[in-house]
Amino acid sequence: MPNPENVIPHQFKKGQSGNPKGRPPSRVPKQLVAILGKAQAKKFYSLSASEVKEWDAAILKFNTNELKLLAKWDEAPAYPKGLAIALLTDMKNGKTTTLDKLRERVHGKEIQRIELTGKDGAALIEPRTLTKDEARALFEELQDKY
Repeated sequence: MPNPENVIPHQFKKGQSGNPKGRPPSRVPKQLVAILGKAQAKKFYSLSASEVKEWDAAILKFNTNELKLLAKWDEAPAYPKGLAIALLTDMKNGKTTTLDKLRERVHGKEIQRIELTGKDGAALIEPRTLTKDEARALFEELQDKY
């Protein structure tokens, strides 16, 4: 238990603010607030591995004007600024390379189905069940090779 005699000299006097200079100004740059809004901007100001993923997801939602704002911002973190520039360049050249890669990182790669067929659409590989002797022989053959 603290000694009250030691606490009393350090208490604020009645009518005196404990913070005479007021709340310090936000360290989050105004450009980032303009792009993301105040709450999101605070969250994105310093980048961690998880925030890189969040930037990927956020940038997919940006419109062209927001991408331009981010690309022109000199103090932007390199990662989102680079993404914005790459997306704008791709858009100008009619490409979707960066956008496709970004979408794959955020949502995962789409399942690609491959059909293996032989001549005239016939099955290339005919599945069949091996007998125990056939399986043993195949296993021994593979062991000898590898």
